[in-house]
Amino acid sequence: MRKEQLLNIYEDNGLYGAKDQNGQIVITAQYTEMYQFSCGLSLVRNSQYQYAYIDYDNNIVIPFGVYSWCEPRFVCGYARVLKDKWGIINTRGDLIIPLKYDKIWALNEEYLCSIKAYDGTQETSINLLKLTSNNMLLDGLTYIATYSVNDFKELSNCSHVYIKKDIETNQLFFTYGTNIGAVAINSIPKEPMFSIVSNSNGKIFVLLTEKCDVGKTSFPPSSIEINDDSNKKGKKLASNYHKTSFWDYENEKMNDYDNWSDPFGDERAFYDGWSREDVESGLADAYE
Repeated sequence: MRKEQLLNIYEDNGLYGAKDQNGQIVITAQYTEMYQFSCGLSLVRNSQYQYAYIDYDNNIVIPFGVYSWCEPRFVCGYARVLKDKWGIINTRGDLIIPLKYDKIWALNEEYLCSIKAYDGTQETSINLLKLTSNNMLLDGLTYIATYSVNDFKELSNCSHVYIKKDIETNQLFFTYGTNIGAVAINSIPKEPMFSIVSNSNGKIFVLLTEKCDVGKTSFPPSSIEINDDSNKKGKKLASNYHKTSFWDYENEKMNDYDNWSDPFGDERAFYDGWSREDVESGLADAYE
């Protein structure tokens, strides 16, 4: 059970704090408003009607008064905030989406790849997963299990692991079936290992590292720059991408040098095999 599930909000003389499951006070009642912890943070309000986010030890992570309104609950480590305009922050307080929208729809774990937002009357779609992959994915890692390449292929029932590069950020990802994983290295690994990890937001995912890097709790974003010669080579390989295995990657025959515009794979992967139209129309639910 996560720690946030073990803390209960309590009220004392009009002020709020938190107790553990044994009734012991963890955070004394001192806030005029306090919300249940999510992703390690709780939204609180002081007597000046200012909002802030605190951690389990009552440390202020995002200070009072920065925003006029804050999302009471983080979703996968992200929350909407408002200060004249709407934006989205992560659990470190970084503005992932700048304060430029007149409205951002509520965040939903299943639709983080397509969040509706409005700039005036102009509707747009925010792919939060793609935009935030560099910022949040490889921070505060906890290792759950680690596998060799062959063991991972057997575990995931996949004969191929494809390496991909986001053309906009140059960050590397890998795909296995309809799933994606993160790459924590910038070159061809001599001893590649796959690990099941969770990050500081509690997000569980698969991570590719060098064997010597297994156990590290933080990585800089992976990225790869390519020159004209390698780009030509990559374009040639891209036409045969379906034949590329992880072994090809180890031998520097990467299949990701084309203009790959969707690093998270077919959108259907986010809807359990159903198209977006089927999900939004309710057809998919009818078959559940």
